[in-house]
Amino acid sequence: MQQRSLFKQSETLSEPTSTVTKTEVKPHSASLAASTIKPAATAEAARMFNTVLVSSRVRSKKDFSKELFELTESSAFKSILSAVKQLAQIQGVTERQATEQVVQTFRRLDEVWGEYLFHEGVDRLRGQQNR
Repeated sequence: MQQRSLFKQSETLSEPTSTVTKTEVKPHSASLAASTIKPAATAEAARMFNTVLVSSRVRSKKDFSKELFELTESSAFKSILSAVKQLAQIQGVTERQATEQVVQTFRRLDEVWGEYLFHEGVDRLRGQQNR
């Protein structure tokens, strides 16, 4: 594999054993290698990294109406509505109150599990650092 670098000649790398032919380093490239990254360049790199990180999480444009319709027509959603009606009858509350209880319980369960899994991951990372 031929690779151009800051050296006067290219370096030759071969696998599985690596053979590197080094030549004299140009004076200008040596000072470049020794210099540190400027704060402005670091800030710009951080902005670029964060932009890519966030934008990679954004899905392509979605048809939210279609997805909401499909979810509300699903058997799972219909089961939730049936459970809400049953809860309202058992507790003697309105369907609105029963719905709020179900949603709040579900959200809290999801939140607790999310926190638990996050802390498990942190604990594992800490355990790996102590090795």
